[in-house]
Amino acid sequence: MDTDALRRLHYAAAIACGVFAALAMHIVLTVFGVGLDAVLRDGATGHPQQLVSALAWWAIAAAGFVGGWGTGAYLIAAVREREFVYRLAQRFLIGVVFAVATAGGIMSKTGNLGGTVDVVAGLIAFALGCICAFCGARLAYLNAEQV
Repeated sequence: MDTDALRRLHYAAAIACGVFAALAMHIVLTVFGVGLDAVLRDGATGHPQQLVSALAWWAIAAAGFVGGWGTGAYLIAAVREREFVYRLAQRFLIGVVFAVATAGGIMSKTGNLGGTVDVVAGLIAFALGCICAFCGARLAYLNAEQV
């Protein structure tokens, strides 16, 4: 496969994994009741819900950034044939997928899903994850070019 096409494919995969990490964080935070939708559900309660929503915002952004950067670094290590980093990251990614699938299963059984608030919160988490995953993947590939 062409080197440029392979690099673009790795770049897209890093961004997709970062978005996946951001959505996973959104799911986990929603299961625990501290998601982005806290301020939308109880707008009259005031500052505590705004703080919870702001912390969820930062946690989702951080998960997207770290997911994009980590996957980019993982793919760069795999291409450069660094076996230890490759095996370590592979096991970590398998664990993350298992944890997210478990959280998604728990969330699907709660029964309080749906509605405009949940759709808005999900779209915001997706957009925030896209932006931060792009930044994380870009940082990983910029660092790899300088090494």
